[in-house]
Amino acid sequence: MTTIGASLVITGEVTSKEDITVHGHIKGQISMVQGTLLVAPTARIEADVNVTNVTIHGNMSGKVAAGERVELTPTATMKGTLIAPAVILCDGATFNGNIQVEKKSGAAARPAAKVN
Repeated sequence: MTTIGASLVITGEVTSKEDITVHGHIKGQISMVQGTLLVAPTARIEADVNVTNVTIHGNMSGKVAAGERVELTPTATMKGTLIAPAVILCDGATFNGNIQVEKKSGAAARPAAKVN
């Protein structure tokens, strides 16, 4: 597990194959093939994120695509787009944006058959 401290500011691309806990500030992109991204209450992330799972306690803005699940806890503030098979918004979470719930396979939804 990797921890990004509260005083750390990262501008650019972060890539990982293990869990990451962010207490600091990231601006750019975050890509994780496996593992969970945990956005701590002190964190501020302005990034496009592509992960398996993410739990947000702090402030986040951008496009978040998760292969399994996105969770916004009561202390979360999120602005942007959430794309995942499961999206959980707890009481108290602040969210402003769009949500797309997509199946795990990532396959595009097939158009409905026409009925005449």
